[in-house]
Amino acid sequence: MNLMIAEKNVLITGAGRNIGRSIALEMAKQGANVYFTDSNEKRCKNLEKELSFYPVKTQRFLSDITSVEDIDALCKTLEENQIDIDILVNNAGLTPNQESPRMLDLDEWNRVFGTNLFGPLYLTKRISEIMIKKKIQGSLLFISSIHQWFIRRIASYSASKAAIGMLIKELAVDLAQHRIRVNGIAPGYIGEDKKGRPIPNRYTPLYRSSINPSYIGRAAVYLSSDYFSKYTTGSVLKIDAGLSLYNHLVDYSLKS
Repeated sequence: MNLMIAEKNVLITGAGRNIGRSIALEMAKQGANVYFTDSNEKRCKNLEKELSFYPVKTQRFLSDITSVEDIDALCKTLEENQIDIDILVNNAGLTPNQESPRMLDLDEWNRVFGTNLFGPLYLTKRISEIMIKKKIQGSLLFISSIHQWFIRRIASYSASKAAIGMLIKELAVDLAQHRIRVNGIAPGYIGEDKKGRPIPNRYTPLYRSSINPSYIGRAAVYLSSDYFSKYTTGSVLKIDAGLSLYNHLVDYSLKS
């Protein structure tokens, strides 16, 4: 089988678990060298061990996406080791607890936007500048959420994801002249049990369950592959098994 992103260098943030971990594994399966960050050292080591089963280069970085100093140090290390990133996946994110009592708490909004938007934006700036300088026709991906369009009842989270949706479009136009593509993935309910099975969910029309994170990883491969997505930019791929289609009328039809 032809590997879709063979020998590409991919950098994935927040890769220690769930969606980020699955993206890292799916990228490695398709021949990419995987460089990844997480703020949890144990998760970093576990993923590095999993990736060792694939014949690709891999390196972990203990890094906080909200820290400018950490991002600068990461980029410096990549440069010193002559690692040119072809694919950046901004996956690191924060979903706060139900925040109705703290709906307009400024500290909470700063924390959420720092993790979901400002940190990824700064890393994207650093990586895209290198791509432009070295004429790398790269791919920039943002993991968003269906809640960039639909209410989550966590205002800071939904607003941060909506901002990402517009950022993708703006960057896609700005970077098109450099042949750098910018896209996003908007997952619905992602999760699986300890045996790797999806979790039942009656609000999801298709299969009535959650989605395994591996399907988000495969979508990231698709959007990173020149073979499939050379002419795709400014797009957000929704993967939610129909969850965003749910309303009271859909509920009635599912029961009938």
